[in-house]
Amino acid sequence: MPGDPYDRWVSPAGVCMAEFYRHESGYYLRFPGQADFLLADKHAGSDFLVTGWPVPECDTQTVTNLYHNAIQPILGNHSGGIFLHGSAVKLNGEEGAIAFLGLSRGGKTTLAGSFASAGHPFLTEDVIDLAKRDGQYWLQPKRSKLRLFIDSARHLIGGELGFADEDRKQDVDAGDALPFSDEAVPLRQIFVLGTDHLSSLSIRQFSLQEALTALMPHAFILDVEDKERLRGHFARMAGLAQDVGCYALDYTRDYAELPRVKSAILDNFHAG
Repeated sequence: MPGDPYDRWVSPAGVCMAEFYRHESGYYLRFPGQADFLLADKHAGSDFLVTGWPVPECDTQTVTNLYHNAIQPILGNHSGGIFLHGSAVKLNGEEGAIAFLGLSRGGKTTLAGSFASAGHPFLTEDVIDLAKRDGQYWLQPKRSKLRLFIDSARHLIGGELGFADEDRKQDVDAGDALPFSDEAVPLRQIFVLGTDHLSSLSIRQFSLQEALTALMPHAFILDVEDKERLRGHFARMAGLAQDVGCYALDYTRDYAELPRVKSAILDNFHAG
């Protein structure tokens, strides 16, 4: 690699999930044990040619997910967009969507799937892509798949699932049991999932400062040393925190608790 990484993504358990390097033609991103990507800068920092090299044992699905769920949103924010790590659903009977942000394996995909199985179609599984127009943040639908561990998939849809590896997340296609919506809808509320998986159920609205602080760790940033782009990114996040209600969501990660969690979220939505 060309020198030491200038940034790393590290999980709460201390595992390095990604490394960022500078390259003579742009940026080099390494996802250890999975794939490397070269982001070749074509037009002064806004247009990139992306080339990927998976490790031999990395399957096509994993590489595709890395591209859609990491590389594209990283470049989207770098180019002035608003991309967050999260899932979202369209509320049935409402003109609006709610989003769930959280750390990997924090329960956001299962929660979105639980809403979908109750008739509220999911819009995205791992990436929140927002387009601001007419004073609203329109949430763009993504791929019609949920990436689930087998226990979550069994809870949501049941039956024989045919997972190739029961210890890893697998793509589960949308269908009657997990409906998907392909229409952009306004984002109404954001819920940031707490990290205590044994916590009692609670929903608390963030102050503006708390909301901004809570949103920033779930954004995708390519170059933490590009001060001008960081200022623009910070301003966009501040606008989102001011315009959309942001809430702290805590609950026990137990499938039996999901009906109560959904009811509490819907009550909060209608009260807001």
